Amino acid sequence: MKNASLITTIIALLVGAAGGYFIGNKGSQNDVSGNEIKNGNVISGSGPGSSYKPSGSSSNKDNASTDSSVVSVDGNLAAEARRLFDSGDVSGALQKILNAPGQMGRMEALLGFVKTLDADGVETAMPFVRGMGRGGDQFMSMGLLMGRYAEIDPERALTYVGKQGGMERGFGTSSILRTWAASDPRAAADYLTNNVLGSGGDDWMLRRTAGSLASEWAKQDSDAALAWANNLPDEVKGDAMNNIVEQLTSQDPLEAAKVAMGFEGEQRERSLRTIADQWSRNSPEDAVKWAESLTVEGKTQALEEAVESWVGKDTDAAVAYMAKMDQGERDTIMKEVVEQWGRKGAEAQPEAAEWVASQPEGKGKVDATGEIVGQWMRSDSEAASTWLGGQPEGDAKDRGISALLRDRSVREDPEVAVAWADEISNQEMRSEQVERSARSWLANDRAAALEYLEQSNSLSAEQKTELINLSPEELNRGGDRDGRRGRGRPF
Repeated sequence: MKNASLITTIIALLVGAAGGYFIGNKGSQNDVSGNEIKNGNVISGSGPGSSYKPSGSSSNKDNASTDSSVVSVDGNLAAEARRLFDSGDVSGALQKILNAPGQMGRMEALLGFVKTLDADGVETAMPFVRGMGRGGDQFMSMGLLMGRYAEIDPERALTYVGKQGGMERGFGTSSILRTWAASDPRAAADYLTNNVLGSGGDDWMLRRTAGSLASEWAKQDSDAALAWANNLPDEVKGDAMNNIVEQLTSQDPLEAAKVAMGFEGEQRERSLRTIADQWSRNSPEDAVKWAESLTVEGKTQALEEAVESWVGKDTDAAVAYMAKMDQGERDTIMKEVVEQWGRKGAEAQPEAAEWVASQPEGKGKVDATGEIVGQWMRSDSEAASTWLGGQPEGDAKDRGISALLRDRSVREDPEVAVAWADEISNQEMRSEQVERSARSWLANDRAAALEYLEQSNSLSAEQKTELINLSPEELNRGGDRDGRRGRGRPF
């Protein structure tokens, strides 16, 4: 799991969108200089590096759609923003787009506007983007501007962002290198190796940038990309290698597997898992057969990825396959498979729960019970608690109760939570869960909680005394139950 915040993930997606747009609409700087903004009909931009032509001009007529009465709202918005920009109102130009109604329209208009800028125009716009409050508008604007700058002159763009500070420098460098890599991966890779790696910066962003460069290079020359990635520092090498394997898998999974088998240790295991994951999205049964044939470390993880996808596409076939597996192997992947099964929705969860209940006792059943109860509680807490209450005592039910106790509907009714915790057969786990729920109960309804503690056999005398002596501030973990008393009770 990547240690990245949600906002960082959004940044990466926006950067990828920017780079993909500019490469998809690739043209030289001169091409753009006279080009129009194309969004249905043609509305062109003016200013540095381009010549504005109103919608009635001959150039516009040559490139417009056959229905000249249809005018693109996004194109009009981009053209109006360009007119404001040329008049010196840079902030007004950007706000014209970013404050317009319609998210997709704003994005398309911003793309069209940025496409008309030359290098000087990008640098003129950047201070205003820099002054925006942090958020989606700033990240999108900055990503598109840096992608555009990279399309015009990547080395100049890198020099420019290198003089900036903080987020702009790291984010801008990554965005520029990704865009550059789509047209000249070797040059972008050389710059990353010689000027960026080892100079500090956000580790996750560096790994993602190296991975993106490797992916782009692999599309054009996988051997050269592998040779480059193999010599990278360890902190970024894994992501680069894995992205190459991912790219190869999209073209030829078996060829990707040959490459992965040439790796060693953790890198090979990670790559095998990547192949299984990506391959199984389109051909899960083929991916399962391949994973099953492996004889190296990483087989179980690869098989897990493949069966997970299979259960999402054809549950009956995947379950039939798992029935033939060795129990030890099945136990290893059961939780993840049930997790995927449960994600199919409320209708699938009861079936998944019954399948889990039918499995032999073991770690797989224990883990899978906790997983399916947790999911089911979020969609139908009454049905989930009723099913769990009917399960036999043992480790699997204990794990299910622990999952149930984490659900908000139960946490908000500490009396019910204590009743469930008392059902746990493992003494240590029962004591821990009862104590936790009793704290909330004492804060909510001290008299009723004290009555329970007086007769409880789940807690020691020492635990009871410690709970009773806690101050209201130490106990308080939430307010009243809003009429939810008794919800999900196990009896």
